[in-house]
Amino acid sequence: MVVPSSWRDAFKAQEALAKLLKTEVDSHLRKAPGDWFTTSRVKEEDSFHQKIETGRIVEIDRLEDFFGAMVVVPLQSDVTNALTFIERFFETKYRRPTDPTRASHEAAAFRFNDIRLYGMLRADDSMPPSPLDEIIFEIQVRTFFQHAWSSATHDLVYKYPRFSWSRSRVAAQIKAMLESAEMTMDAIDTLEQSPVLPRDGSPESHLNEILDVVTAHWSKTDLPGNLKRMTETLDDLCRTLDLDATKLDNLLTKGRNELDGHPDGWSPYQCVVDYFSRYEPEKLARLLRKNGRQLKQIHVTESILIRLNLRYEDCRCAAL
Repeated sequence: MVVPSSWRDAFKAQEALAKLLKTEVDSHLRKAPGDWFTTSRVKEEDSFHQKIETGRIVEIDRLEDFFGAMVVVPLQSDVTNALTFIERFFETKYRRPTDPTRASHEAAAFRFNDIRLYGMLRADDSMPPSPLDEIIFEIQVRTFFQHAWSSATHDLVYKYPRFSWSRSRVAAQIKAMLESAEMTMDAIDTLEQSPVLPRDGSPESHLNEILDVVTAHWSKTDLPGNLKRMTETLDDLCRTLDLDATKLDNLLTKGRNELDGHPDGWSPYQCVVDYFSRYEPEKLARLLRKNGRQLKQIHVTESILIRLNLRYEDCRCAAL
């Protein structure tokens, strides 16, 4: 692409500083929570020239999105936290859309309208002034749903060799579906109480009974973060041992009383297996000797095998 030398000079001058700015901004973005996604980029030269050709650029040597960063969060309810995080190192001068409470397009239109912040690095008074402090750049804030749509459709639509109404229509429909899905996820606490949905069902009601027993014996700080998986695994064990919620509670209560508390650091699963080996030794021994194809493996310790007078090689359903 043949362009005026002034365009190339403007690009090269901004590129050098933008690369330094990227290094600085990336150091801040790395401090984002682990479940967020962050990225940044320096504009390519072809893209820079094409943007100038649009006629919308007043100062080609101060392009507002020559350098851009992006922060992607799970849901719309996380956007406020993202903006707070960005404010720690970024001073916003203006934003698009200018008013987040007012729509910038018709209700029937579904197009790109993510939050874009424009500003500069927040000055550090403990450091000498830097040319980077004066560079205007862009930070986009998106949700994963918005990012999925933008990433998936950008090349399919904007880099398609011809204009296609039907292709643009499909992209808009995808945007509408993802927006609907995001609204549903954001409102899930309210929708859970909807009279349209049944109040209870299986297996949730049964699993809640198991979970209620566990949380009555342990504080949540002593339990794993994934309570769903813990409860489902414990339920599998209880089915193998023929324990319903009442029997499980009785077993845990008996073990806790006799041992003066559940052993520190032991999971509910470990306690159930250990207590069962104390109070139902013959039944557990039979289960451990069964064909491993019939039952899931039961995780035991050497001390349990000694208590049951079993050898590990004779236990088809045991796992150490």
